[in-house]
Amino acid sequence: MPGASAARRSSHTAPSRSAIDSGYVGLVLSGVREAGLDIDRLLARAGIAPEQLGKPGARLPQDQFARLIAILTRETRDELWLLCNRPIKPGTFRMMCRLLIRCANLREAIRIGCQFYHLVADDFVVRLAEGPDDASLYVTDTIAQLNRRRMVNGAILLFAYGLMCWLVGRRLPLITVHYVFPEEPFSSELEPFYRAPMLFEQPRTEIRFDAELLDLPIMPDEERLRRFLASMPNALLVRYRDDSSMAERVRGILRRNLKRPLSFEDIAGMLAVSPQTLRRRLLEEENCGFQDIKDRLRRDLATHLLQKSRLPLEEIAVSLGFSELSTFHRAFRRWTGVAPGEFRERGRSPAK
Repeated sequence: MPGASAARRSSHTAPSRSAIDSGYVGLVLSGVREAGLDIDRLLARAGIAPEQLGKPGARLPQDQFARLIAILTRETRDELWLLCNRPIKPGTFRMMCRLLIRCANLREAIRIGCQFYHLVADDFVVRLAEGPDDASLYVTDTIAQLNRRRMVNGAILLFAYGLMCWLVGRRLPLITVHYVFPEEPFSSELEPFYRAPMLFEQPRTEIRFDAELLDLPIMPDEERLRRFLASMPNALLVRYRDDSSMAERVRGILRRNLKRPLSFEDIAGMLAVSPQTLRRRLLEEENCGFQDIKDRLRRDLATHLLQKSRLPLEEIAVSLGFSELSTFHRAFRRWTGVAPGEFRERGRSPAK
């Protein structure tokens, strides 16, 4: 394969970087430049001096890059910055996210996301291909201009992968990343993001991963979604990482250990802070305590499983860390005002 050897070489030599190569900035600006917008004015609004980008290999801090993307979105009224023939109206991505957190698993979320963008975009299509062992999320497009095509392919793949990771609350391991375009000097920039071999001049732009990942459940957390959307575009344009607040780190530990009876002191030890410091940080960040976070997490997961799965109540109770079904019943009634069985039946009843 033309790009395979280069990808293998660069995967061993490319350092992890905390800034964006000016080559990518040029690709992002290719649509607005072709449309005749004042590039220097847009850069100035983002606090970027044109000379910052003038030298080959120049680098732009991630926060400036994210600020530039936000300004481009507002100025163009387009979430893909005039790279396509028809704009993607601001708010489109936000609306899709609100649909996806109600999905049962990653497979359903990807399929609905692909269908959603098929309705709003003319220049590209995103599809899921699933085999017996591995799966692929791939992009096809009808964009003729090379720079705009390259940026659209790259942006869609990056956004899709970042969103997939966020939806399940963990970084998803990839097998390979494929691009239809040739390798450029700045191509290795994305290796720390994907952590997978990157191949160029391939038949299609895609990410490949183990098919079993499609069964991972979606994290149905409205508060987490609110923080995620408030942090856009940084959350997807800067290398994926889940929310870094102490409260979210506590949620992450609890999600991964729901069946274990972890105490507050256990959590503090896992975060390498004292219980007093952890208690203070939770109050500062969300004005709540450890038990509040644990209860909300269990409540959201319980309602999700009751609505989206056919698991018996006993299995749901065990998966949430309850030793007895009666304890789960009491807790769920305290959270919602109804018993879990009644909640499930209400969800199944047709609207009158």
